[in-house]
Amino acid sequence: MNNSIRHLSCLLVVASVMVLPACKKAAEKATEAAIEHATGVKMDKDGNKMTIKTDKGDVNVTAADAGGNVTLPASFPTDVILPANRKVASVVDMAGMQMVNLSTTQALNTVYADTDKGMQAGGWKRDVAMQTGDGATLAFSKDKRQAFYQLGKADDGGTQLAIRTGTAE
Repeated sequence: MNNSIRHLSCLLVVASVMVLPACKKAAEKATEAAIEHATGVKMDKDGNKMTIKTDKGDVNVTAADAGGNVTLPASFPTDVILPANRKVASVVDMAGMQMVNLSTTQALNTVYADTDKGMQAGGWKRDVAMQTGDGATLAFSKDKRQAFYQLGKADDGGTQLAIRTGTAE
């Protein structure tokens, strides 16, 4: 993995932490300045939205306030299966790749089965299907695109999901 990908991954993690509602303005500014100084990457924050400017393009991060819900971007693929009764916690949009973090009250096994069945019915080829006690992974491909699902059992019995979509490289 090259350094720019490592830096970008680190920035995404820090950006996700920064947009949490418990963060104070002063802490946000200090963190923003430290990241900009350490990486040379410019960051702009406006409420629950953040833009990270890189030499590869802008990374846009939107996160919900506590208990809130973020709207999916208009460019999110309509053929990517999402669970019903979901709350979208955050969206990352970066040069053709989108990552969505969400939760649902549905049990992990139900979300896994519905996603697997729905994606394949929509013409997606299943590339990976793994289940463990409290988690699961699914990966699909279709028309030079990929969709990757990481599912985890939530403390309340529901499911936490991270979904990444984009073009296959």
